[in-house]
Amino acid sequence: MATAYKTPGVYVEEIAKFPPSVAQVETAIPAFIGYTEKATNKIKGDLKGIPTRITSMLEYETWFGYAKPETTISVTINDTLVNGTTSRAIVVDHPTTREPFLMYYSLQMYFANGGGPCYIVSVGRYGSELDVDDTMITSINNFDDFKTGLGDVEKVDEITLIVFPDATGLSTASEFYGLYNDALIQCNKLQDRFTIIDTLSYDAVSPSDSNIDDLRNFILSDKDIIKYGAAYYPFIKTILDYQYNSKQITVAHYSYSAEAYETIKKNLDAIENLGTGMPATLKKLVDLITTPGNIAGDVSNVLFKMYDSVAGFDLGGVFATNDTKKTAFLGLVETLLASLDKLAGFKAKLNAEATAAASTIQDENPVIATSIKAALTTFNADFEGTGKIDEVTINLHDLYSKMQAANTDVKVKNILNVNAVNFDAELKKLESYTPLNTQIAIVSTANAFANVGANLTAVGTEIKKVEGKDKNNGALNGRKLSDVEAVDNSTYNKILTAIGNLPLELPPSSAIAGVYARVDKDRGVWKAPANVSLNYVTNLSVKITNSDQEDLNVDVVAGKSINAIRAFTGKGILVWGARTLAGNDNEWRYVPVRRFFNMVEESVKKATSQFVFEPNDANTWIKVRAMIENFLILQWRAGALAGAKPEQAFYVRVGLGQTMTAEDILNGYMHIEIGMAVVRPAEFIVLKFSHKLQEA
Repeated sequence: MATAYKTPGVYVEEIAKFPPSVAQVETAIPAFIGYTEKATNKIKGDLKGIPTRITSMLEYETWFGYAKPETTISVTINDTLVNGTTSRAIVVDHPTTREPFLMYYSLQMYFANGGGPCYIVSVGRYGSELDVDDTMITSINNFDDFKTGLGDVEKVDEITLIVFPDATGLSTASEFYGLYNDALIQCNKLQDRFTIIDTLSYDAVSPSDSNIDDLRNFILSDKDIIKYGAAYYPFIKTILDYQYNSKQITVAHYSYSAEAYETIKKNLDAIENLGTGMPATLKKLVDLITTPGNIAGDVSNVLFKMYDSVAGFDLGGVFATNDTKKTAFLGLVETLLASLDKLAGFKAKLNAEATAAASTIQDENPVIATSIKAALTTFNADFEGTGKIDEVTINLHDLYSKMQAANTDVKVKNILNVNAVNFDAELKKLESYTPLNTQIAIVSTANAFANVGANLTAVGTEIKKVEGKDKNNGALNGRKLSDVEAVDNSTYNKILTAIGNLPLELPPSSAIAGVYARVDKDRGVWKAPANVSLNYVTNLSVKITNSDQEDLNVDVVAGKSINAIRAFTGKGILVWGARTLAGNDNEWRYVPVRRFFNMVEESVKKATSQFVFEPNDANTWIKVRAMIENFLILQWRAGALAGAKPEQAFYVRVGLGQTMTAEDILNGYMHIEIGMAVVRPAEFIVLKFSHKLQEA
């Protein structure tokens, strides 16, 4: 309707020629839900449970504090005296009981990897700055805290990613993955956000561990829900420094290498173990069996097979052999040799540990060193020498090899009892050998074994005298780390450097959220957040190979893909996967496809809200279609949509007879259909080569 002018004069009117526009929404605004040291803003007051937007670590530290200091970092100073000169080694180990609160470290990884604005939802405080009726959190064991925080996040429209840095502190897989199920359900409900998922833990032995199975078992299977999330594995080792209070860390100072002694003691315990060590092997050799008589079990079995007239060689009667008898005999010899080899192995280990213990204490207490060596000499006397265990073991191995090669009856018989060194003679040496003879009673303790057992105990007793002689007698022993600075500044600085070099291990979700933000900013939300390096990461908790990743990437059973983070020589640590949990779904397999749709849906939704209650007629339809088409053309030009021409890349339909019926219009409905050919990542690049024949 034209404006009615009443005062004479000249007036200017501008005619709008361009349709309304669609403003692209932010695509990587994560919400971090977890525990913080504090949650206070001097202006806004208590921030617990309130999604708070921040843009930097400075804002986080101001309002939410720092990480909870570690109190169980182990610091050991080992002084070793070598030829009158003291050599100092500083050993720093990870906290024995690590604090479970990872929010602060996670935010560091997020910003380091390209993250921008984000929301913090504090569900509890572990610091001393508490509000009235608030309780200091000392551990993570309340699943409901996270659920409450997730509910608070639902109210914030700007959020596009959900991350739970502290969730790995939950005690059970059902609670952990139940939390992620709730997040995925929220994403499906709102259709404007995406969840980044960790595993509860990891098994450093195998990439295909129980944590992978737990994720696939506990996460929902509805593809319409799991398409809103992506999982990443394994945990990452970072360059971040542990937060700690130097007044809470006690230094251990050993004047001689306690670490060496602890290793010796550990190995000695293994040798002396009644169930698996040398006593167990000795017992196996001296255990009596019912046939053929009172001789050692393994030896008896071999001798019986030699003289048995039915299944054996009948050595004392009508000698006969064949492949079946020979194979059975060699099998029994293998069993005996296994016991003898194990005994030899334990002897070698005992010698090594005794020698190490003597060397450790030599300079400080030569008397103990001498006693260890003397006890070892006595022990070895039962093994070394003519006709003793070491020689018999070597001879039996040689006879075993000769028996394997023997191809005639004469050769077999010669090996059994004709030659100077033969099975019969060597086995009877063992049978009658005093330390192993069957007349000695067998009881459950090593002390009861004649000679060998007793001497083993004697060596162990002498070695154990080293304990306490090389410990806790350094000048810095028992001091707090904060006090060391004044006493020995050089050592203090070295300790700080060593603590700083400890690789702090974190679940990858926060770093991945930063990667999402970086890729969205540099390339676009349609670019897969993969083949991208991770900053501040030095190593991985689990090394994943091509074959390891096969099962992670393509899950033929549950259909739930898990994206690998891998180390490549010359390339560093890379994100090497871009699949949603719905890895078997052709529509929503890839993270960038799902997130691009999220972005377009939310952007168009916000832009279209201005047409609510506008006339539902052709004029409005044209404006709406033009607005959306202009937006999608920009996306196509940027490379988000596939097709040589816009009409190949997308379509926008709205109108009577196209997307609506007359009844729809009467009921107030305007249906708009949008189709997009979103580009997909080239996940598998296959190069095919062949010879080309020469042409004239």
